[in-house]
Amino acid sequence: MKSANEKNRGFSLTEMLIAIFIISVGLVGTLSFLSVNSANQIETKNELIAAGLAQEGTELVRNIKDYNQLNSSTRPYWYSNLNNNTIDGGGDLCKAVDYKFFTNHRCLEDSNKKYICWDSSSGRYYQCISSDINRTEMERTVITKRKDGSLDSGGYLEVTSTVTWNGRTTTAKGTLYNNSY
Repeated sequence: MKSANEKNRGFSLTEMLIAIFIISVGLVGTLSFLSVNSANQIETKNELIAAGLAQEGTELVRNIKDYNQLNSSTRPYWYSNLNNNTIDGGGDLCKAVDYKFFTNHRCLEDSNKKYICWDSSSGRYYQCISSDINRTEMERTVITKRKDGSLDSGGYLEVTSTVTWNGRTTTAKGTLYNNSY
């Protein structure tokens, strides 16, 4: 039979310190995991956005080329406003391209509009200048290079759209041919 002192005995100071240590190690590990996971989610989101913006750059150039071909009376060359048919990159006329540019179906030769901004009212990204208040950390450049001869007779354009942010880069490439519809 146990004595009265043994029945009312609680945890010792050593047992309490060990329990607090074990609980704190578990909490620190959990909080550390949540912190790293949160940072990874932000980086993954930026990678997906950058990949989409790079692909969008090549697709917008393709849309301008298609517009040129379908409206040959107003734009006699399929590569109008994309390249002036000079050798590899010397005729690059399309450094910035944006969905907003489709009112005139043109891209910009202006390399100052390489920054990406966020329009919260439309929920879309667009290319802007560095002083725009909606500027994000991303930049997009689009380069068109003539390959394999004249664009009027068998040559083609290589389109490279590059998005950079925080020292990282994502690139999308496309090829444009003078094909008829």
